[in-house]
Amino acid sequence: MALTKPNGIALSCIAAALATHYAHAQEESGSAQNELEVIKVTAQKKVTSIQDTPVAITAFTGNMFEQRGIDDLTNLQSYVPALHIGQEQDGFKISLRGIGLQGTSSISDSGVAFYIDNNYIARPAGGSSVFYDIERIEVLRGPQGTLYGRNATGGVVNVISNTPKEYFEAEAGFTYGSRNHTEFRGVVNLPVNDDVRTRFSAVYTKEDGYIVNQSVQPGTQDFFGTNGDTTVRGQVLYGTPETVEILLSGTYSDIDGSGMNMTYLERNPGGPPPVRALVNTIPEDPDDPLIASNDAPAFNRTETTSGFIRMIKQSGELEGFVQASYSDQITRSQQDFDGSDVDISIFNKDQDNISKSVEVRLSSDDHTALSWIVGGYYFYEDTFIFRRVRLNGVTPGGILNLPDFLLDEDGQGKTLAAFGNATYALQDDLRFSLGVRHTQDEKTGTKVTRGNFGTPFPPDIPNAQYPGVAEFSKNTWMAGIEYDYSDDVFVYARRSTGYKAGGFNLTSNGLPYEPENIAAWEFGIKSDLLQRKARINLDTFYYDYQDLQLTTLTTVNNAPGQFTTNAAQSTIYGAEIESQFILSSNFKLLASYSYISAEFDELYSTDNRDPSPVVNPDDPAGLGRANLAGNKVPYVPQSTIQAGVEYNTSLSDGAYITAAVNMLWQDDMYLREHNHPKIDKVEAYTKTDATVTYHFPDDQLSITAFVTNLEDDVQKTNVYVSPGFIGQSATAAYSKPRTLGLRVDYRFE
Repeated sequence: MALTKPNGIALSCIAAALATHYAHAQEESGSAQNELEVIKVTAQKKVTSIQDTPVAITAFTGNMFEQRGIDDLTNLQSYVPALHIGQEQDGFKISLRGIGLQGTSSISDSGVAFYIDNNYIARPAGGSSVFYDIERIEVLRGPQGTLYGRNATGGVVNVISNTPKEYFEAEAGFTYGSRNHTEFRGVVNLPVNDDVRTRFSAVYTKEDGYIVNQSVQPGTQDFFGTNGDTTVRGQVLYGTPETVEILLSGTYSDIDGSGMNMTYLERNPGGPPPVRALVNTIPEDPDDPLIASNDAPAFNRTETTSGFIRMIKQSGELEGFVQASYSDQITRSQQDFDGSDVDISIFNKDQDNISKSVEVRLSSDDHTALSWIVGGYYFYEDTFIFRRVRLNGVTPGGILNLPDFLLDEDGQGKTLAAFGNATYALQDDLRFSLGVRHTQDEKTGTKVTRGNFGTPFPPDIPNAQYPGVAEFSKNTWMAGIEYDYSDDVFVYARRSTGYKAGGFNLTSNGLPYEPENIAAWEFGIKSDLLQRKARINLDTFYYDYQDLQLTTLTTVNNAPGQFTTNAAQSTIYGAEIESQFILSSNFKLLASYSYISAEFDELYSTDNRDPSPVVNPDDPAGLGRANLAGNKVPYVPQSTIQAGVEYNTSLSDGAYITAAVNMLWQDDMYLREHNHPKIDKVEAYTKTDATVTYHFPDDQLSITAFVTNLEDDVQKTNVYVSPGFIGQSATAAYSKPRTLGLRVDYRFE
C-alpha cells in the first residue's frame, strides 16, 4: 500500500483535533512534568517502543494489571479491542477479530497463538496463575505469520514473566472476595553473586463456583470454581548478554477445578428409544443460567510441569538467541452431559499432552540502515485423549444401562520453520520491511473405538480410505513501510499473509480438511501529542479469509465425534482507535473504539441441532445444506467501546491513593456461524470494573478494594451442541457475575 505525506498530514490533524479538548485541562492543572508511559515490547522478537512498532498491539505492565484489577485471562477482554475468551471442556478458546480456535481434538490448532515466556502453549488451561509476577502482556492483533508461524493467523497473546534481578526484593499478598475467593501469593528475588540471580514465585487460589448446583447427590459441587489451584515458578539467571546469558526456568501448576456444567438453552430429546424416554423425564430447566441441578459429580483437573532454557549472546552488532522448552500436561475432567438431576449421561475426558520446542535466532542491532533477524523453529506435540460416555435409558422393565462409549485418540503434530525479516532505512524517517517464513507441518493420528453403546463400531483410523496422516507446507510473507512523519507521529502500512495447517477428522471419519489462509492489508498511525500528554493510535485492516475451519459435534459412521469443514470465504475489515490522555497531575483518561465488519461470503452448513432442517436444493455439493452467506463470523461484535479513568493523589503523611474505573460496552455478536437469534446471539451489554488502593507512607503496604462486573450482568461465552445420543440441543457457558474483594500486598525491603 503506497503511503504519501498528505495521508500522514490528514491523520495527524485528526489526532491533534481529538486531543485539543484535553490540552486546556492539562495547562490548567500545571502537570507539564507528567508523561504517558512508553512500554518496551518484544512483539518483533527484539526490544522496541510500543509507539514505534508497526503492529496493532495492546500491552500492559504488571503494575497496570494490579491498578486495573485484571487478575485472569477472561478479564483481559475488557481492555483489548476485538479479544474474546471462551471455555469449552478443559481449555480456553481465544479469538481476535473473529479468528480463533474451533475444535478440541488432539490435532486441532488455534488461530491465535498463546505464548508464555516465548514458549508456545498449544492447549492453554488455567487462567489466573499466568497473571502473577509478570513483567508485561502483549496482545498482537492481525496475522503474525512471519515471526510467529502458522498458528498466528488471528494474532498473538504473549505473557512475559519477571526474570531474576541483581537486587533483593520480596513480596507477599492475600486476597479475599466473593464466593469465598481466597488467594495467597508470594515472590522472592535472591541474587547469589554478581553472576547468578534467582527468583521464585508461588500463588494459591481457591473459590466457590459461580453457577450454583442445587443437587444434593454426594460429590456434587458448584461449577466454574476451584478447590485449590497452585502454581510455583523457579528461575536461575546466569551471566549477561555481553558474555553469555543463560536463563533456566521451571513451572509446576496444579489446577483443581470444580467442573463445568452444560446450561441447556433448549431440549431436543434424541438417541435410542430408551434414552429418549429418559430424557423426556427431565424437569424444566431453571430460568436463571447461574442455577443448575446436576446429579453427577464434576471436576476439571490439570497438572502441568514445564521448563525451558534460554541462552543469549551478544557479539559486536549481532545477537544470538536459543531457547528450548518442554511441557507435560495431564488433564482429567468429568461432566454431566444431560445437565439435569436425572441420571442419563456422564462424560469423561482424560488428556495427556507432551510438547517440545526449539527456537534459534540471529539478529543485528538497529544502528545501521539495514536491520535484520533470521531464525529457525521446531515444535512437536503428542496428545493422547481417552473419552468415555456412560449412558442410561428407561424401559417398561426399569432403568437400562447401555454399554459405554469408549474412544482412544492419539494425535501428533510437528512443525519445522525457517524465517527472516529485514528493515531498510531509505532515509532517517522512511523504512521498508520485508519478511518471509517457510513452514512445514505434519499431523498423524490414530483412533480406536472400544465401545459404542452396544452398536457396531465405526472404522478405526488409519484405515484403507484414510491413512491418518496429513502434510502441509506454506510460505507466508509480509511487506511493510514505516514513516516518521514527526518525532511524535509514526505511520505504517503492511501487507501480510497467514496460515493455519489443515488436518483430518480424527475423532469421526478421518475426512481431511484444508488449511486456513488469510491475506491482510493494514494501515495505522501512532501518535504521542502535547508533550506526551495525549496518545492516539489508529489501526485499520482488511482480511481476505479463505477456507475458515468450522467444527461441529455430530454423528458420523454411527459414532459421535467432532467434524471440521472449511468455509469457502469470509471478509473481515474494520478500524480500532486506542487513546490515553493525561487530564491533570491526578487524572488519566483511557478510551478505545473498535468497529469490525465480519461476514461469510460463502458458506453452506446445516445446523445439527435443528430436528427438521430445510433442504436447500441449491447446495453445490448436493447435500441440502443451508446457504449462510451474509451471516456474521462468530465472536465479532460490530462495535466495542472502552472508557476508563485512572486517579492518583498524595496525602500529607506520605501515603497516596490510586483508583481506576473501566467501562466496556460491547455490541451484539453471535457464537456460531448459524446466527440463530435465540441460541447464538449475545445481546449488547455493559461491564464496569473498579479498584481503589491505599498505599501506606512507607510504600511497602497497600490495600486494594475491587469490583468486577459492577452491573452483575452475565452473558453467554460459548455455545456447544450436545451429542446426538441424548438429542442435539444447544448448551452454553456463561460469564462470571459481580465479584467484590479486598487485596493486601506487602513489599519487603
